[in-house]
Amino acid sequence: MTKMGRPPAPGAAFVVAVIGPLTSLIIGGAALAAGIGLDTGLGWKVPAAVLVWLGWTNLLLGVFNLLPAAPLDGGRVVQAAVWWRTGDRERAERAAGRSGQVLGTLLIALGLISLLRGAAGGLWLAFVGFFILIAANLERQQAALAEAVAGLRAADAMSTPVETAPDWVTVQSFIDGPSLNTRHSTLPLLDFEGRPSGLLHLPQLAKIPTAQRGTLRLRDAATPLSQCSTCAPVDLLENTLRNLRPGGGVRILVLDGQRLTGIITARDVIRLAQRHRLRSGGSG
Repeated sequence: MTKMGRPPAPGAAFVVAVIGPLTSLIIGGAALAAGIGLDTGLGWKVPAAVLVWLGWTNLLLGVFNLLPAAPLDGGRVVQAAVWWRTGDRERAERAAGRSGQVLGTLLIALGLISLLRGAAGGLWLAFVGFFILIAANLERQQAALAEAVAGLRAADAMSTPVETAPDWVTVQSFIDGPSLNTRHSTLPLLDFEGRPSGLLHLPQLAKIPTAQRGTLRLRDAATPLSQCSTCAPVDLLENTLRNLRPGGGVRILVLDGQRLTGIITARDVIRLAQRHRLRSGGSG
């Protein structure tokens, strides 16, 4: 799995897109030539067969990756071309995602037709098409989200004031108190001095044995602040979302120094996207 930032220009996007398939094609051509050479020149059948198989595999991989549909590298080439021609990154991302949707649908249809005709390989083709379709839909959603939050700061998206809980109380005291009636499933915790110390995920409290609830503090049952996603009110929302900690969902504590000023959840981001969709007439 590869994780990288968004390319800063269409030229960079094109280079990133073509380098993978180009590498596969070069490796495939070299392996194929070496295999043929070993077979005809030295008569080494087994090493030659392995190299020929490796060569054809890489050639097929390179050609498949160049199909003009996201998330394949060929879709990135389409994205770079549209971006270069229109100057609109989001439009280019939507075009690449749309091409992926078309290709995925075609592969699913071809796979099902092949399967009905008795070709077992059609099931694999349909599976690949389904994967491309799902990934392309995700690409389009991410492009729409990036367009919706472009230029916005964390302060524009955060919910405030924030409902919190003291981190020093015991789990049992919290369960018996009124704070358990909160509308939220996750609560930021504050220490004695009012500084955020972590995030408490309420469903996790049910997993704590009853015998430990009278002595265990909330801070010991919560995700510590060092493992939470945080940002400043002036940080760009797009960058903040891109730098989310994996596995934590969209729960971002907005800190002004050591003071908690707001929280950004998936609901806040969805609200921004819906508002942008209404203002743009529902396009994209």
